[in-house]
Amino acid sequence: MTPEGVLEELRGLKLLTIQDYDKINPLDRAVDHGGSWSRVNAPIDEYDRNYPQRLKEYLGIDLLIANSDELNQEIGKVSEEKAEEIADIWIDEAKEVRRGVTREDVIRAAGLYLALKKLIERYNADAITMASWHLAGHSNKEPVTNVMPPLSWMELSKEHIPCSCESLIDCLVTQTIGACLTEGHAGFVGDILNDWVDWPSRLRGADPGDVVIVGHCGAPITPHGDDRIPYTIRDHVISGADWAKLFEPEETVTATTVDWPSDEVCSIVKFDVYRKKVFVCTGTVLDGDALYESFSDTVCRNKMVVRIDDPEVYHAFPNKFRRDWGIHPVVFYGDLREEIRSFAELIGFDVMA
Repeated sequence: MTPEGVLEELRGLKLLTIQDYDKINPLDRAVDHGGSWSRVNAPIDEYDRNYPQRLKEYLGIDLLIANSDELNQEIGKVSEEKAEEIADIWIDEAKEVRRGVTREDVIRAAGLYLALKKLIERYNADAITMASWHLAGHSNKEPVTNVMPPLSWMELSKEHIPCSCESLIDCLVTQTIGACLTEGHAGFVGDILNDWVDWPSRLRGADPGDVVIVGHCGAPITPHGDDRIPYTIRDHVISGADWAKLFEPEETVTATTVDWPSDEVCSIVKFDVYRKKVFVCTGTVLDGDALYESFSDTVCRNKMVVRIDDPEVYHAFPNKFRRDWGIHPVVFYGDLREEIRSFAELIGFDVMA
């Protein structure tokens, strides 16, 4: 799609965030704009007041906010029969359901998906995110949800609805733009995990070089648009967290592990709406399970290993990227550099790498 066509496609779109705080993007701002867990409950500032207006002015996109009461009300209305039907489809489609995850666990996740669909319909939304960790108790005095959204994100990716955890608005914007530019490629949002684990000690063989490891517990299964990559249903990394008080010991919180296609070109992208900037670089997706021991079972349940093409750009990860762009990038299959640059020129954004 042409840059002009993308901008026309974006005008009038509605992005929905489900959150119980008034901050915008508190977990994912660049450091100089106060991005961190500790900022979630801070008073609103100029960024929070101006972000929605800038999003509308620059891209024509509306930002809508729902709260957990609305979500829980919809969860309470879900038909058990319908949730069972969705859950059984997921179980049948999965290549595996890991030990410890029961059908009841998957049904509970299906109830969240159906509730999210109701909110999407109510708000006439085109993309959705929710403050999943916060609502489950992280940096929140009272946890208010007992289900996490990875299986919802998997299902919504089939419907070409951009979605992500943690109310990451810039990431949701990036996913939405990327989907328009590629006519349907779903972007994978994740934390940069390079310094979370001693990855070199887990290598099965030679060091792959300048790699960035991006991970989250939820992921799309449509990275090329209309494909369906294999997925496993399994436990979420939140399982066993002592602060997630609404999760009962006998309940396994569900997530997915997807099988990313390897040896393909990808782009790491991040739009910073407030500052009118966009980051883009390219790399190659590698097979993480072939590279590292216990790869899929370590921290985030979905992880993508990307070998960065430009060694100088690689050295921006993770610390410089976090400082300048926030915690989470978005990865798309395909080389999007020219498309991103053309679109950025049209909307007056600076391209950085």
